[in-house]
Amino acid sequence: MTDLELVRAFCAEDRRQALGILYQRYGHLVVGLCLDYLKEREAARDATMEIFEKVTLKVCDQPIETFRAWLFYTSRNYCIDLLRKQIRERERQEKIPGPELMESEAGERPLSEARLALLPEALAQLPVAQARCVRLFYLSGMTYVQVCERTGYDLKQVKSYLQNGRRNLRIHLEKLAHERSE
Repeated sequence: MTDLELVRAFCAEDRRQALGILYQRYGHLVVGLCLDYLKEREAARDATMEIFEKVTLKVCDQPIETFRAWLFYTSRNYCIDLLRKQIRERERQEKIPGPELMESEAGERPLSEARLALLPEALAQLPVAQARCVRLFYLSGMTYVQVCERTGYDLKQVKSYLQNGRRNLRIHLEKLAHERSE
């Protein structure tokens, strides 16, 4: 049977084995396509199973001329959507609330109340670009992309300004705290 005959058999007669035959024909190709996008074999296999689940729900409602092309188009869109979700999740996790902005990679504690009070003065001592990025990212809660759009800096510049700004801010806070304690 041709692909379209199998699709018709599935849709008209609810013959599940027709979809099984299509899976046997194209499952390995969908895994390969997903692997190109997702770069992990297990993720590609999981995506393939989810794609074929979606196919069972959508195939009867779509005007399909060539099943293979439609399946690949659907698979590609699924992988792109999955990658977008992963990017959004990563961006969401990278946002760090204000008091924790001074945590180092070594896991130092958040700012004390005394140092938090010195934050505006320490921010004023940063170079303009660093201060702007730090305010937008940490204090306004923007993502890297939003900071790029707002400032006009590219992503590498924003990440650099944030990294250097965080380090310089920590240095200025320590210096101010030391000066105030004398």
